[in-house]
Amino acid sequence: MAQNLMNPLGIDFKRFIVAASSTNEKELYGWAQLRPIGFSIRDASTYNSLPGSGSIEDEIEEDIWDEFEKDEVDFPNGFASLPWTKEYKNAAVASAKRRERRAYLEKKAEKEKIRGQNQLWELASVYVLPEWRKKGIGSELTRRLMEKHTKAGRKGKDVYLLTLDSTKSWYRDFGFEVTDEPPASMALEIAAGGILTKFVGGELICMRGDDGY
Repeated sequence: MAQNLMNPLGIDFKRFIVAASSTNEKELYGWAQLRPIGFSIRDASTYNSLPGSGSIEDEIEEDIWDEFEKDEVDFPNGFASLPWTKEYKNAAVASAKRRERRAYLEKKAEKEKIRGQNQLWELASVYVLPEWRKKGIGSELTRRLMEKHTKAGRKGKDVYLLTLDSTKSWYRDFGFEVTDEPPASMALEIAAGGILTKFVGGELICMRGDDGY
């Protein structure tokens, strides 16, 4: 498991596909999954930030603040801040619209999360039993996952994976290329994987998919 950089704690049966015998479904050949690892938002406050380093809450807050600064309705001060003045009523209407806008953006973000849009994904737990390797099973598992992903309207470039440097050519057949900007949400996995790979004498790398798959 460690040698293949598996992540058993990240298994989600809803996103898993398996290769099994056509005559005996209990006879498994291999399995793989695509799992969500967070929104594809970058932290706007940090230069050259990593994918996934921002939060949807911060992005909504920034949008609302931008709209507030562009609003032609001035914030009432002094006598104009009294609740019966025209200035106060106009500001109250503008504030209500911003609250409605925030609720809309939050609802939209939740729908996108459910549909898996604007999300980052990890191609994880791609594993074929040793006795069934070199028969195209791993390629078929990966191909089907990526096809299902793109048919759902999602982007290939939002898919990342961790693997050994010695296996990168295999993933390149599916459009993946080495990247030096791994998602922030994979930091812990990269740190743990880096320790494991030292024991097997390899180098851990991160690869990113391509929309042209």
